[in-house]
Amino acid sequence: MMVLVPRRFPRAARTVLRAALACHLLGLAGFVSGCGGEGAPILNAVGSYSDVAIVTDLELFNPVAFQLEKALELPLEYSLKPENLLEVDIFDMRNRKKADIYKNVIVLGFLNGKDSASREIQGRLAGEEMKVMGTRGMYIATRTDVYAQNQNVLFLAGNDRNAMSSGVVAEAPALRGQIEGKNRQRVLEHLLAQGRNVEAERQLVSQAGFRLTVPAGYKLNGIKANEDGNMGCAEVVATGPTRSVVVFWRDVDPATIDLEDTATRLQLRRDWGVFLEERLQDLFGYTWTREIFRGEEWPMLAGLYEVDAGGEIFGGPFRTVFVLDGPGRRLYGVNWLAFRPHKPKHVYMREVQAIAETFAPRS
Repeated sequence: MMVLVPRRFPRAARTVLRAALACHLLGLAGFVSGCGGEGAPILNAVGSYSDVAIVTDLELFNPVAFQLEKALELPLEYSLKPENLLEVDIFDMRNRKKADIYKNVIVLGFLNGKDSASREIQGRLAGEEMKVMGTRGMYIATRTDVYAQNQNVLFLAGNDRNAMSSGVVAEAPALRGQIEGKNRQRVLEHLLAQGRNVEAERQLVSQAGFRLTVPAGYKLNGIKANEDGNMGCAEVVATGPTRSVVVFWRDVDPATIDLEDTATRLQLRRDWGVFLEERLQDLFGYTWTREIFRGEEWPMLAGLYEVDAGGEIFGGPFRTVFVLDGPGRRLYGVNWLAFRPHKPKHVYMREVQAIAETFAPRS
């Protein structure tokens, strides 16, 4: 059912209104307690996970808020048409109640100011000390459920407006990381509230030798190995749209592995792709980064895959984190991907990354 909402409403407001109207039209009771009637509780009663509200005193902090908005709306190149990591709206403190429907809220002000935004920060923290950020010109404190259920709130402050202007840009990666980390945590909570595929989890441990949390909406699509049995993969997948987590592995001597050797890692990712009958799209290119995965830093490969289905080529974005399990003498590639042609993909890439981050070698 398509429910139209006027675009004069902010992004998060449109999300909530569509869902609320859909529930009403379908005759279902209790939007906050769940649009699905009896069963698992709905944990995302406000907004969407990409929504961020910046709340501040616009007479003082309008330039700072604008710079923060642009820094948070990082473009993601999942295909030829980029999409934003986060969608940000800015509100003056006089309209702070509008932020109640946002999954993520940033209150921006001075550490010891007298304006309304600064007083909000000081009052909400009740004298608790804020943590200094890396640039040492910005301070942060985080709280949950300050204004609404299942909400991530960041209080961000500084002493000098000019220093804050440069500080919010410098601290943007840390802020994006905090917000996305909380988003994935809450997405996983929501998925698991609907149940777990315990049989799939058991098979992964007994047949593939690692642990992965599998939500009830996902199925085990197969466990494969090569003839020598020293390399293989296991995939859990959901449809509508198709998205999956694939764990590749190769038995190795840990002393011989150089994780900085990107050419060797890229070739291994190609070899692993044979299990899925996929190939990598070289024309799109690849990006290597160092990412925190399960509390440790590992190399991550980003790119596009493609599959030939009866002469029709289709594909989408993938991410592969390379994890070395020394005691288990295995090199893992923990991979997540989505297939949703010509439509935004990040909401599903966020979901499968949340599942991928539950991976743990048995050792």
